[in-house]
Order: sequence, then C-alpha cells, then structure tokens
Amino acid sequence: KGDLTISQEENMSITGSNARFMIMQKLAMKDKESTVMVLKNMVSFEEVDDDLEAEVTEECSKYGGVKKVVVYQEAQSEEEDAEIVVKIFVQFNKASECEVAITGLNGRWFGGRTIQAQLYEEQRFLRDDMSG
Repeated sequence: KGDLTISQEENMSITGSNARFMIMQKLAMKDKESTVMVLKNMVSFEEVDDDLEAEVTEECSKYGGVKKVVVYQEAQSEEEDAEIVVKIFVQFNKASECEVAITGLNGRWFGGRTIQAQLYEEQRFLRDDMSG
C-alpha cells in the first residue's frame, strides 16, 4: 500500500528549488514558537466588510491579548476573474495565547464554514509576507 521501506525513503528525491525551499521552510518552522496565526476559510471575498477586523479582534481577545489583525485578500492567479482567498492573520502578545486560540478556533464552524486556524511564522508576518 502506502508503506515505504527505509531504502525507498532514503532514495526519495525532491525536485525543483521551490519544492526544496518550501520543505526547508516547513522543517525550520517545526517546533518554533510564534505569536501569529492565520485563519483560512472563515469568510469569502464577498463577506469582507469594514467590521471584519474588529469582529475578529473581539473574538480572538477571548484567547489572549491581540496585538494586530490583518485581513489579506489573495488572488489565486493573474486572471481577471481569479478566485480570491481571504486569509486573516492575528498576532497575539504571547505565543501561548496564540496556541490556545488555534486550539479553540481550528475546525470550528463560523457562518456555515469550517475555520482552519494554523500557526504562522512570525518573521514572515513581520516582513509583510502573507503568502504562506
């Protein structure tokens, strides 16, 4: 089935510099603390309004001190009618508060959608890299 022998695993190769870079980023992120989480699938592009940032801040404040909320809209391609994915980044005062929020929000239903809450690399967030 999907089981690999040790020799097969040792012979696996990663092709392309992008794939290698992405894997290295993921490995570097493992076990690191971050005060930033990203919420995906919380709202659609059409549901983004002026109140969203305040609503997210209020909801996330139940888990700890919220330092910053960024609502980021990302086109999935260069096409004019490309799908737009909304990512909401929340920075907490402490990494422990961020972890509690992820536990509380990941998989939770909101407006008929299942929220995906994940840890986000703090350094990427601080340099305004919202691509992850």
